[in-house]
Amino acid sequence: MRATVGAIGMLAVALVLLSGCSGAQVPPASAPTAVTTPAPASVLPPPRPAPAPAPEVTVPTVSATLSANQAPAPLPPVRIRVETLGIDMAVEAVGQTAENVMELPKNPAVAAWYRFGPSPASPAGATVIAAHVDSLVYDIGPFARLASASAGTRVVLTLSDGSERGYSVTGVQSILKPDVPWDSVFDRSGASRLTLVTCGGEFDYEAKRYLSNVIVSADPLP
Repeated sequence: MRATVGAIGMLAVALVLLSGCSGAQVPPASAPTAVTTPAPASVLPPPRPAPAPAPEVTVPTVSATLSANQAPAPLPPVRIRVETLGIDMAVEAVGQTAENVMELPKNPAVAAWYRFGPSPASPAGATVIAAHVDSLVYDIGPFARLASASAGTRVVLTLSDGSERGYSVTGVQSILKPDVPWDSVFDRSGASRLTLVTCGGEFDYEAKRYLSNVIVSADPLP
C-alpha cells in the first residue's frame, strides 16, 4: 500500500508498509534543479526478462524525498518494548531507497526509525517507527500485535545513549491505505509524540498486500 503525503516541509513516511505493504510518499523537499547531459550512444545487449516478484508479504513503505542538507536528529531510538504485547525489538535508523521510499528491514522482527524525521529527543513532531507485519521468509513479526494495544498501553523506547523514554498509547486505528492521513502521521510540528505503523486489515491475495495500515498513537509520559 502506498499513501501519498502532500504536506511540504514534512518528511512523511507514508507506511503502506513494504511490498505486501507498500510505502507512503513523503512530501518533496526543495532541491536544486539537476542539469542532465546526454550520454554518448552505445550498443547495449538485449534486455533480460525481469525477475519474478518475491513472494514475501511485507509492510508498507514510505516515499521520502530529502533535502541534501538535512541533518539526522540526535539520539536515535535503538530499541522498542511493549511488555503487555510481548514486543521487544531492535530499531534501526533508516533512510530512503533509490525509488524514494522509506527503507524497512526485511526481517519483521526489526523495526525502523526514519532518521531524517523527529526522534524521541526532538522538541516537536512525531517520531515514527514502522516494521513489516510479517514475511514468508521470517514469519509473523512482533508488530502484528499492535492492533491489540489499547489506551494506556505503555511503550518504552531506548535511545542510543542508553536513556529511556516512556509513552502511553492514546489511540489505535486500522485505516484503509488510500485513506491514511500521512501528513498527520509524519507531522514534524506540534507536540512531541510517537507513532507506530504496520500493515493490517484484510489481505488481498491477488494483489499480495494488506488493505489497511494499523496506526498507534502515543504521548510521552511525564
